[in-house]
Amino acid sequence: MPRTTLTIEDDAMKVAKMHALRHRMTLGQAVSELVRQAAERSLVTEDRNGLHVVRLNRRSPTVTAALVDRLREELP
Repeated sequence: MPRTTLTIEDDAMKVAKMHALRHRMTLGQAVSELVRQAAERSLVTEDRNGLHVVRLNRRSPTVTAALVDRLREELP
């Protein structure tokens, strides 16, 4: 397994550390898993009236006003 040094943004490091803690894995394993997950996702978009619309799969969670408010509260 190759070793390397990466420079990543603070928020990305926080996400990776949280993922590692939640899943009881090393930081390197967490970064690898998150990168793989991101690479596997493909967004299907379409153009509607000049706007790009992302089509989500059926398993995607519903975004509600309450969810948006909760996420806003988590911002620094």
